[in-house]
Amino acid sequence: MEDKEQSLLEHLAELRSRVRRVFILLLVFMPVVFIFSPKIIKLLWSELVGEEMFAFSVTEWIFLNLSLSLVFTLILIYPYLMLELYLFAKPGLYENERNFLKTVLIPSYFLFLFGIIFAFKFLVPFLYKFSYGEEFFSVGRTLGNAVNIAFFFAISLQIPLAVYLLDRFKIVDYDTMKKLRLPIYLLIVMLILNSPTNLSGISQILVLILFGAMFELGLLLVGMSKRYKHSKKVKSNANSDRRSGRSWL
Repeated sequence: MEDKEQSLLEHLAELRSRVRRVFILLLVFMPVVFIFSPKIIKLLWSELVGEEMFAFSVTEWIFLNLSLSLVFTLILIYPYLMLELYLFAKPGLYENERNFLKTVLIPSYFLFLFGIIFAFKFLVPFLYKFSYGEEFFSVGRTLGNAVNIAFFFAISLQIPLAVYLLDRFKIVDYDTMKKLRLPIYLLIVMLILNSPTNLSGISQILVLILFGAMFELGLLLVGMSKRYKHSKKVKSNANSDRRSGRSWL
């Protein structure tokens, strides 16, 4: 760690300045996205439903435009947000940790985008085929549910990376995550089943299955990584012992 150490107050001041820059960027881009939000809404509606669109109040239409503008602006500025977080954490990271984060951050963003696009193109239309139809009485409810499903799906794809990073940076180690499996699953079940996304229970079931699969995949990858490092260390120590033994002969 070659960067100079900072006091707690300096860390807080730096964090505040970085959050301020992200917030300013959000305020700059959100009005621009808001201008195009009606076209985005109509495009999503034609892709997901394809029938006549209903908005039962002016506030529903305005709130939908604002919420979708916020969502798509966050997706747009996500790389900059990750950059600011990386630069904030950089002084406390070793060189190999910095290189690792540089390697995974960009692919994780594209994986997130893939999850959003895949959900809107395939997953949400598939789930809407099983709906009883009440969602389609309101454009706000229909697209609100679609955004929730897409985000659940896209974030779930990030879980293996999150598990790896939690262990890698000693925030929550591998063994602790394995022991906390049951409480984690119970918490996620409560959060998802009490979420506003409700399509006859089908979406919740699929999201729960996806979360469980991604969490277990993350644990599997971390476990394999640890076993590989351990075996490599054992071989290295054995080779060192043999060389040391030959030096005494």
